[in-house]
Amino acid sequence: MLPVHVFDYVIDQVEKDIGRTRPEQGGALLGLRGRDVLTGFVHDAHAHVTRVEYSNTGWLLDEIGRQEAAGPIRFKGIVHSHPLGMPHPSRQDHREYGRTLDAVPDLGRYIAPIVTHDVTTPLDRHELAVENTRMSFFGATWTARGVQLQPLRPVVVPLAAALREAGIFWSDSHPLTCVVGGVAGVRVPLPPGRSGARRYLFATPDFPVAPPLLLEEAGADGRHPELLAGELPWDHRVPERERLREALRNAAGFSAASAPPRGTAEPLVAGPARRDGLPISRPDTSPPPSAPPAPPPPDPHASAPMAAPVPVPRPGPPLPPVSQDAAARPAERPPGRIRRLTMRVGIGRTRAARAGLFARTGGLLSPALADSHVLLVGVGSVGSYLAEVLVRSGVGRITLVDPDRVEPANLGRSMFDSRDIGRNKAKATARRLKRVNPRLKVTVLKREVAALDNHSWQQRISDAQLLIAATDDNHAQQRLNHLAYFVGRPALFVGLYEGAAGGEVVFTTPDSPCWMCATGGVRESLGELGHQPRTDYGTGRMYAVPGLLTDIHHLTAAAAKIALALLHPAGSHDRIGGFLAVPRRKDLSMALFAMEPDHWFFPKVLGEVPGQYAFQSIWPRTRRRPDCPVCGDLTLRSDPREHGSRGDDAEITRRQKQAYEKRQHGRNAGSAGGRHR
Repeated sequence: MLPVHVFDYVIDQVEKDIGRTRPEQGGALLGLRGRDVLTGFVHDAHAHVTRVEYSNTGWLLDEIGRQEAAGPIRFKGIVHSHPLGMPHPSRQDHREYGRTLDAVPDLGRYIAPIVTHDVTTPLDRHELAVENTRMSFFGATWTARGVQLQPLRPVVVPLAAALREAGIFWSDSHPLTCVVGGVAGVRVPLPPGRSGARRYLFATPDFPVAPPLLLEEAGADGRHPELLAGELPWDHRVPERERLREALRNAAGFSAASAPPRGTAEPLVAGPARRDGLPISRPDTSPPPSAPPAPPPPDPHASAPMAAPVPVPRPGPPLPPVSQDAAARPAERPPGRIRRLTMRVGIGRTRAARAGLFARTGGLLSPALADSHVLLVGVGSVGSYLAEVLVRSGVGRITLVDPDRVEPANLGRSMFDSRDIGRNKAKATARRLKRVNPRLKVTVLKREVAALDNHSWQQRISDAQLLIAATDDNHAQQRLNHLAYFVGRPALFVGLYEGAAGGEVVFTTPDSPCWMCATGGVRESLGELGHQPRTDYGTGRMYAVPGLLTDIHHLTAAAAKIALALLHPAGSHDRIGGFLAVPRRKDLSMALFAMEPDHWFFPKVLGEVPGQYAFQSIWPRTRRRPDCPVCGDLTLRSDPREHGSRGDDAEITRRQKQAYEKRQHGRNAGSAGGRHR
């Protein structure tokens, strides 16, 4: 189930404006471009409503346009309420979703939560309960069969709760969606510092896993550009609700006046729990007690107060060194013998294995990888190792496609062992991956790319967050490239040169050149220089050539890091998410690798650079061809679903031009909402 990140103040606004009134009521959801992230809500208070129908007003459409023009916020969908017992979209809703998706092609996914007042029945994974309100999240997308509706799993970003816990005044009108350093997120004003400069907290949808940024303006008049004060000291051992409070207390230059000491936060009253386990926090309006409250119990994870005296220990024998892993362990553990026994018989083994996937990558890889789906086509020497790296990095769902069986010659350059000989490669890889993460969702498809029609491939690619093509069939690579670009999914193409002395990794996104454009000139150069891989005439499949496993793994490891970066939000400020920031901005979507010295043209480019030998990489600039049917001019692009089924290229081009003109007309005349039942 795909996730949708929702800031908690958006949920509170929807509950207050829609959940506390009788059906039907509605409003617009706003968020980040290209991501299923909700950062704002606009209530359509004067809409035409009945008990069974909600129709948005022209004012709502104007307000959406005003907010989109003022910043990076974008329309994401409509939320409205339904009568009791109907926590799902109606047929009329389906029609409105299709009209909006057709009028706004760059919307991608229409996020459509349904609000009802049923909180007695158990919640499903796509639902939240706030007070007496149930919110059921759905997403609508275009597929080959029309509008497809699927439930979305809400992931609550507890920014407002964390600020209240830190004692910072919170108002629903304070958050502002903005971009800082190419990263989109939410900015919240903080109390001014001693110098009077305005300060802000900038949080991304990965909060509280990823630390927020502290922003500061150069002057108090607000006319100067914002300056980055830096990341807050972020301790993942502190409970999530208290992490921001502790970070503000320990931040350098953050005065005590702006960050109240521990225990002075705004009183909170407990309410029903959200899906993420956090209680609904609201101000306590009861009169203050006459006696001071009792001090809170000591927190084993919290740091000591700054003013507390620190005793000086007497000299003594040195203590044994404590590793970082040992320092991060919980204070209490079951006895070692009992723990080893339970692990030996399998009790807790699955839980420990899943927790261990992020034990040493905390803060580097997003936990959202557990909800990511990767479609991997080709599970040979490259694909088998690539799949294992992704699963060990935390990817929770993977589809493996390969019709071939494991042969003895495969053991020297892949992840298979002697027990896998004779088994299907995809199935053997799936068994190995399940031993790494028993809770992994893995699908095996023992088919060739040519064995499935384009509509089936489109559905499979649309269901994944990333397509990886690691086949030895050039025709299959071209077909997957066209389909992935058509549905707007990022893709990764990995290829080894003869002898594995070199290789290439190409990634494509909706705003980059496609695989054919990125490799067109390079393929021609390879043929002239004798580095073009030999293929079986008439099939497009490359002959198996000798190659060192170390060289294969070197290229595949680079591809795995690029794949992890593509699975993170574009422009993320963390280490992995920001890895492709420069290549995206400069059209460096292709990486060439040389594992041997004096390979190909590398000496001509890097020969005068000191300290160069083997394991070199060059990222050449790529360009789109205007006449490319995949990524070229919109009027000349072709529909991959049409290929081989009907009409010639001229007829396909004519239909594509008509469809493009229709979409342009619909975008100008279309609306963001409509009538919902």
